Amino acid sequence: MVAIKSVAAIAALSLVNTAQAWYNDLPSCLEPFDPFVYSGCYDNGQVGQKEALSLRTDLDTQNMTVEICVAHCKGNDYRLAGLSYYGVCYCGQTVSTALLPEDQCSFPCTGNSSETCGGDTEVNIWMDPTFPPLADQTSITEYVPVGCWTDDSSEGKALFYRQDSLDSSTMTTETCLQSCLSGGFPFAGTEYGGECYCGVVIGNGTDLAADSSTCNMACNGDSSEICGGPARLSLYVAKDLQSLEPCGTPPDTSSTVTTSSTSTTSSTSTTSSTSTTSSTTTTTSSTTTTTPPPTSTTPPPTSTTSSAPVCTTTSVTPSKCEYSVGKWCSNPIPEWTDKKSCLISWSQCAIQSTSCFLKAGFPDSLHCFDYATWCGELDLYCLTTCATGSCSKPSFTKKYPPKGGLPPTTSTSTYVCPSTITTSTKTTKTTTTAAPTSSCPVPTPTGICTQPTNKKYGYGPGNPVGGIPLPIVTCNNIKNDFNAGNVFKLYSDKDSHNCPSYTRPHCPNACADACKTQYQQCESIYTEGCKTGSFSQSYKDADAACKAQYSDCLDVNKNVKGTGHCTTWNDGW
Repeated sequence: MVAIKSVAAIAALSLVNTAQAWYNDLPSCLEPFDPFVYSGCYDNGQVGQKEALSLRTDLDTQNMTVEICVAHCKGNDYRLAGLSYYGVCYCGQTVSTALLPEDQCSFPCTGNSSETCGGDTEVNIWMDPTFPPLADQTSITEYVPVGCWTDDSSEGKALFYRQDSLDSSTMTTETCLQSCLSGGFPFAGTEYGGECYCGVVIGNGTDLAADSSTCNMACNGDSSEICGGPARLSLYVAKDLQSLEPCGTPPDTSSTVTTSSTSTTSSTSTTSSTSTTSSTTTTTSSTTTTTPPPTSTTPPPTSTTSSAPVCTTTSVTPSKCEYSVGKWCSNPIPEWTDKKSCLISWSQCAIQSTSCFLKAGFPDSLHCFDYATWCGELDLYCLTTCATGSCSKPSFTKKYPPKGGLPPTTSTSTYVCPSTITTSTKTTKTTTTAAPTSSCPVPTPTGICTQPTNKKYGYGPGNPVGGIPLPIVTCNNIKNDFNAGNVFKLYSDKDSHNCPSYTRPHCPNACADACKTQYQQCESIYTEGCKTGSFSQSYKDADAACKAQYSDCLDVNKNVKGTGHCTTWNDGW
């Protein structure tokens, strides 16, 4: 198969099958190609655990050689090939497990006992040097849209690797592309509003949809974006994640040299059949042959072998439940480095208070006051620590750790560094990749509705009945909804897509709904708390105060117009 060289070529692509259960494998590459570079011995996981490479092939394990496995992965457009347990062949785009000492891979290949095919739970891995360095592909801008594609073939899915770890309810195009980029996949696609798929080729039976409007479902995490449709895939491709010399492209003969019988590899004196290839920074030795079928560099079973350096990318994904109260979890507040960005994080924290009181469930909702206090500590931190020196989220959460939630998750992906730089000593480069964030701006927790004042019951701005604040009504942070005329939003849910929105003439309705929400919380939390002794006021007095505040709230906000607010999207908060 000839891999895609440009976006325009996709429409004319002769569609092929890809890997694993939903597809038949492509044929192995039987034409000459640049030899794969040996990369090392890796952990392949215990039974039932995640394996080093994503695809376990169905090739016959009884007569396996390095050449057979490498040719198969080359023909299926994979960057990496791996062999384990005498002859189990794997293909993949990145390595997801740890590098091991070389002597832990010691099993001979079933088809050639002079070659090494991993170990019991170890795998030898080789890399196709014709792929651009994965470390250089750091932005989702590498992907370009290529239209709406069908995904209803009886022969399998358009793209094989579904990203089940992503939250469907918050799916955006950016989230999907980032996940596929992290896996090194050149193809990415969204479907049915909340599904994300990645792949190295497009599945058989898939085609450009005759009617592009059949990709008509808004992304669950951003309604301004389209995420495919029923059996329709919004497809993207990053050509820089594909091989520059796919199967069928003659290898660059300028880099091919005749093998010699003896040479010294790396800094250790060994005797082996080698060839010397010039690199931009070093000289490396590798074993090749000069006749088809294609060959690869293989590690001699008992000698030192040069290898490509190994890079490690560490990704820290924020917890989806940073602060937990009863049945409620908060969204993570963003990272910050200065006062301005810290106050944005405080806004994200404070704007979620209402949803805590609504969703936590009594009596757990009483602890939402603790969450509000935590947000208050963040506000003070922004105004003091950030105003006088360096500040960050880790320093704040170390002093004021969130309660009940889950910590961020850290995952490490090991992959072969750029093949133009090879050395006998493997090096490690660690980078940190931030998790994708929402494209919606964070609303400020200063609303256009007024907290009423009543001297008899003692409530007023900053001192509502029972300490339960009036929910925020401010500008709509969902762009397409704002542009449709719904300029205001009542922030009563941690996901603003689930919050009601209002046109400018209905601004009083928004405040009336905010007053009603505050009243319901006042009765279900404060009044009930007084009944059980959580507060000192009597149940009767608490009930009267809640009702009075609701009546006053409706009265003081009945003529609110929001003049001067929210004239343009993401402005006039």
